[in-house]
Amino acid sequence: MSLSAVLRNYGLFCSTLMLCSVAWAHSKTDVITVGNGDQITGAVGIMSAGKLAVSTDYAGIINIKWRDVRQIDSRYVYEVRLDDGDRVYGRFVPNGVPNQLTFRSGKVDQQLDIEDIVEVRPIEEQLADKLDLQLSGTFNADTNNQLLTLALRGSYDQRGGRTTFSGRIDDSKIRATDQVNTTDESSNASTFKISREFWRERGTAQSYRVLNARYDSNDELGIAHRGSLGVGLGRYLINELGHELAVSAGIQGIQERRETCEENPDIAVPYGGDNFGGTTATIPKKELLQTCSDAELFLNFSWHLYSFQKLDMDISLNGNTYPSLSDWGRVRGDLDLLISWELFDSFYWTVSARTETDNKADRGDSSNSNSDFNLTTGVTWKY
Repeated sequence: MSLSAVLRNYGLFCSTLMLCSVAWAHSKTDVITVGNGDQITGAVGIMSAGKLAVSTDYAGIINIKWRDVRQIDSRYVYEVRLDDGDRVYGRFVPNGVPNQLTFRSGKVDQQLDIEDIVEVRPIEEQLADKLDLQLSGTFNADTNNQLLTLALRGSYDQRGGRTTFSGRIDDSKIRATDQVNTTDESSNASTFKISREFWRERGTAQSYRVLNARYDSNDELGIAHRGSLGVGLGRYLINELGHELAVSAGIQGIQERRETCEENPDIAVPYGGDNFGGTTATIPKKELLQTCSDAELFLNFSWHLYSFQKLDMDISLNGNTYPSLSDWGRVRGDLDLLISWELFDSFYWTVSARTETDNKADRGDSSNSNSDFNLTTGVTWKY
């Protein structure tokens, strides 16, 4: 995939997403009271990572630190997740109790400690209102080393469950010049994931069922296409305001196109062709690839740590391991890290790292690597 093609597709995709996400959740009639007594009128959105998003007519979308909230008055329905894993549905009504919010489910009012609430989600009816999207991109325009990284992540919320999705494209082009020749080497890696969590009602709400689907391609690892579909179980080990840790495990089937499906190939044919009778025959790469189907386990952990004191810090780490059941001895894995520090108001220093490994990536072609790594960093402005 060329760099220009990636940019065209990404631009079209971004335009579509912007059209889908123009509307906010509901009318801006909610009233939020903060610690100093000020009242903010707007539409209460999602509270996660210790911040409550509020859409206002006079200042756009603003983020309020959750520990600064003293009272919410809203006529709309929300889902509240507590640190013991329980999820309750209802609306916020005003009260005069310090450090507590009154939540009305049906005709029953209950007092919720602010410190016990780890997430708030509006329950909406329209598709555009249920979507939470984030887009980012970096581009290195050096003449001899062009690197484009595009990332998308988001969630689709419904009562009783959540669908999360993410995508990432890394496209690089390196130009090397010696005394005789100039050569260009291109490499592309892409990952698209979608996962659905099915939450339990009460009592065992720390546990959930999970359905995963994923698509990958990676030139460095010799994977032209890989698709997977799996089911499993997950559980929150830590579920607190400011700290979350979840693990899941299950089984999945994969189909991929790679150089060979053999566990121990005797002969590896390079992409450039083979030598027949002193002449070189060029064999198209796509004709050398084989379609392979495998079964494997998946083990996932997701860790999120955030601080919202004087300066914000947000660390997100997600890792996967895939031991194969049908391709004995093969183990794949990937790890994604995102770190964000608040330098001062609205400005953040971010570090994003991704690594992917496959201990048998080079068995069909010794020029393939067993691992691929990407690291980006920079200053980000958030509105």
